[in-house]
Amino acid sequence: MPSVPGHMDRSTMPGSEFTSNTEMAKQISESAVFSAIANESAHQRTVQAMKWNYTYVLSDDIAGQTTTAFSIVIEQGTDFSCKWLTASAFSYDDSHDSLFPIPNSLGVVDWAGRGLSVKITDMRSGRQLTSGFVPFELLGTPGYGLNFQHPYPFNYYFYRNSMVQFEIRNRDAATRTHEFSIALNGYKIATPN
Repeated sequence: MPSVPGHMDRSTMPGSEFTSNTEMAKQISESAVFSAIANESAHQRTVQAMKWNYTYVLSDDIAGQTTTAFSIVIEQGTDFSCKWLTASAFSYDDSHDSLFPIPNSLGVVDWAGRGLSVKITDMRSGRQLTSGFVPFELLGTPGYGLNFQHPYPFNYYFYRNSMVQFEIRNRDAATRTHEFSIALNGYKIATPN
């Protein structure tokens, strides 16, 4: 057959020298490359049975001039190795009521006001994971609003049944209710009890 651009000549493809599936299977089983791939796949399956990506999410709202404790409970069956924290917050209220207004993408102050701060505590150990109350926008980098928030490095190992407490303080005017979301991103790890 004449050579046609974009056409593959099957007689030159890997495996074309085999006359049967049995011959091909034998060659594959004896190949170091294929053996390494099979071993890597088996290893990944074994690891994934014990460790896999997971995200815990907390979403709520908080009224102005209040401090409220919210929590995430790490599930009973697995420990959780947190690697990243993502956070966002915004307020629907009229911008003129905000004590901490910021402009939106149009340069107009209308949908978001700063004013939230957060204190994070591992309730199992009693360990505070922030230095008191930290301005929310420092963890929800690059800022505050409706856009995707870059993950903040947050390496911490939580045991199963642990409670992670987020004390949220809204320093904004009493009429300014803020909505927020916090996600702990990492790995669930199946360990013996």
